[in-house]
Amino acid sequence: MNSQDSDLWTQHLIPELANALESTGPWLRVEESRKGGWYCLHGQSGENATKWYHLSEKGKLKEQHPLEDRRLPALSSVINHWITNGISVELLAWRLGSRAIFRLGDNCFAKVFRKNRQVLERWQYLSKKSPDNSISIPEITQWDHKNLVLTVKEAQGKSLNELWKSGQWDSTHIDSIVDILSWLAKSEADNTLPTHSAKDEIKILQKRDEVFHRILAAPPTGVKRLVDTVIERLKSLNEIPPVVCHRDFHDKQVLISESTVTLLDLDLLAISDPALDAGNIIAHLRLRSLQGLPVPWLECASRISNMLAQSGIPSERLKTWTASTFARLLLIYSRRQRPSDLLQKIEEDLEELLMGTGKWQGVFK
Repeated sequence: MNSQDSDLWTQHLIPELANALESTGPWLRVEESRKGGWYCLHGQSGENATKWYHLSEKGKLKEQHPLEDRRLPALSSVINHWITNGISVELLAWRLGSRAIFRLGDNCFAKVFRKNRQVLERWQYLSKKSPDNSISIPEITQWDHKNLVLTVKEAQGKSLNELWKSGQWDSTHIDSIVDILSWLAKSEADNTLPTHSAKDEIKILQKRDEVFHRILAAPPTGVKRLVDTVIERLKSLNEIPPVVCHRDFHDKQVLISESTVTLLDLDLLAISDPALDAGNIIAHLRLRSLQGLPVPWLECASRISNMLAQSGIPSERLKTWTASTFARLLLIYSRRQRPSDLLQKIEEDLEELLMGTGKWQGVFK
């Protein structure tokens, strides 16, 4: 993405945002604030952006600071504890009011959460490697229940996203994706994990659709129809036995090294539909292709589709969950830094996906 594209995306937002952000970029994303106005993340794509600003409804920008995040009151005490104990601390990511991620020393990461949504249970659920020891998850070193801080050892390797951005593609990448999907689907699913239903997915889509139409100056007229179509298809799904799902399975969550594959970020691990993770990764593979990365998405999607078909998962089910993720991406990227034509490309692709035409013809078998 060139700098011109980076600067252009905010011009498509409502005037209150577009005018205020026009000369102060680059901006990475915009979120609505519960207290009025908007939170805007400043920075360039690919960097550890942590500079949030609050934009008031009067157009005034005010920088936000992690230690002043009232919804993450533990930050100051845990940072003080680390520094007092001689541990070097680097803030890598901060989702204002939600969570923060730190590098501790040379080989650990810490995540500070606002709420305890069974964090430890989710991370421990897959604590054992896959049956053939080819897939692992980061090792937990500490769980601070009082301050909601999870500390894990750094895993070796580069993410699939890093590799693709550097121009590298290897057939072992899709092998790793398929192996992870297979491992999750075959893992024992019990009631110790939260559930994520089609109704839950619909609520997410509806909420993001509302923001989409509030935040764009001229929302594409066809998007609501597409989102409504996805919602109707989710409603029509019959119940089938659920499986263990990552729920946020995409290329940034998979590390590849010479000796192992590591699955990251188990914060949303749940019992859900057997087509959810597969649909999620297929949609992201297509997105990366649209973003210009060297991903043979069609070949990968066909392989994943065949794997699910062999497991008895109907193709229409996989198509529905793929469309749901693609709809979410369309809604989310409306308020993220992006090439100027990306939303239109995603919208056109979602239309073809739902119709089973164009590039998506014959993908789901």
